[in-house]
Amino acid sequence: MPKPLVVFVFSFEGSATSTRYGGFSKRLQKAGGLKDCEVLTVALENLLFIIKENGEADIIDAVSSRSLGDASLVYMKSWVGLVEEANTLANFLLYRGVPFMDTSVLGPAISKVSSAYKLWGSGIVMPMTLYTRRHDRLLELIKTFKDELGEKFILKDANGAKGKINYLVSIDEVSGTLEKHPDIQFIAQRFIPNDGDYRIGVYANKSRFVIERIGSGETHLNNISAGGKATYVEIKDMSSRILKLAEKASRAVDLQISGVDIILDKITKKPYVLEVNQGSQIVTGAFVDENVRALNAALEDLVHNRYSRTRKQPNRMIGRRASVRFKTLGIEKVTAKVDTGAYSSTLHADNIHISHNDKGVRELVFDISPNERLVTIDGKVQTIKTTDFFDQKVRSSNGQVQYRYSIRTRISVEGRIFPVVLTLSNRSEMGYPLLIGRRVLRSRFLVNVELNEYNQAELLDVDKPIK
Repeated sequence: MPKPLVVFVFSFEGSATSTRYGGFSKRLQKAGGLKDCEVLTVALENLLFIIKENGEADIIDAVSSRSLGDASLVYMKSWVGLVEEANTLANFLLYRGVPFMDTSVLGPAISKVSSAYKLWGSGIVMPMTLYTRRHDRLLELIKTFKDELGEKFILKDANGAKGKINYLVSIDEVSGTLEKHPDIQFIAQRFIPNDGDYRIGVYANKSRFVIERIGSGETHLNNISAGGKATYVEIKDMSSRILKLAEKASRAVDLQISGVDIILDKITKKPYVLEVNQGSQIVTGAFVDENVRALNAALEDLVHNRYSRTRKQPNRMIGRRASVRFKTLGIEKVTAKVDTGAYSSTLHADNIHISHNDKGVRELVFDISPNERLVTIDGKVQTIKTTDFFDQKVRSSNGQVQYRYSIRTRISVEGRIFPVVLTLSNRSEMGYPLLIGRRVLRSRFLVNVELNEYNQAELLDVDKPIK
């Protein structure tokens, strides 16, 4: 049984004995704390940030090669020196379901890296993205993922705007580009072949303004400031799929007034979100009159709604039951019991056992059976095999401690998709096949016990016990 991993985070690397770095946890251990735990101290400046296009993401300590997603607890001891990296790490831990302190680090962040992890956490596809502060480590990271980045890829300022310090480079050109800008933190990102992109103004959480930008051909950029040309596009003429993606991206980074840049791969036609900009170029830039009218309409809606309703449910509110989906588990819909008293989330499964795949790697195998509260994609039993599992100690409601298998997967709740850890158990005697605990709920949803799984009012029957 592996020991719980407790991680202490500081902005910059120090000595192993300094109380401002490695010595902090040693003081706690000397006083009898952190027994039976593996303790790791990391520096934000040493972290490697990786987002893949298949929905996977990770943050790895370059010194120990450990993933912070494997932690049982993360304490952000000192992070104000590198706020953007700290915020990015906090969002990663939030969406991976890893407990961390203090949640104040989830405050506003403006870099492209922190926004990227918020987009990833909401299930939005982005181009392959790499980041780390040190140029030498970024170069090594690029070499590691050179096949996924492609022959030519983007190297851009993590805090840049208007296409400034944004290059299309080969791996042989990276060193020279980094040397030209020794004080800039760069992101490496796969270049998406395209015939232009869209800037979509999402105002008051609704897509209201669109321009299409096409580059001059003299550079890889479509930005108007880089010579690109803009064409105004009526909302009615835009794909609803693209507009909904822009709105989802704006919500993901907690912006109510934003400019979302979306690009379509000209080969696959797959849309990618490049950036979400805060209130970008509304009274300046292209088609100012149309843009200003769109924002004014949004502001009027907000003022009107403020006085015309009080019954509209706040964002991210769910009831005492929730209807959710697990695409990776073949579950089209399952009705879950929401339990704020439970920490972890548990899914009913049958025939849970360990096997080995063709490569001899251990994998967890289990069955998901359909019933009146669980609908599978094809209506049949789903046999799931995964190598992304672990066993953990779980205390049941009656106080008994058991070791159960847990898996990492992705859940869809109220239109939000994010990573989740599920414990597998036999819940055949329970009213619902899925229990959602506060590890999933935390910082994502408010629970109103008068609502049902359809977010409709359904007053409790005080004389009838609830399972």
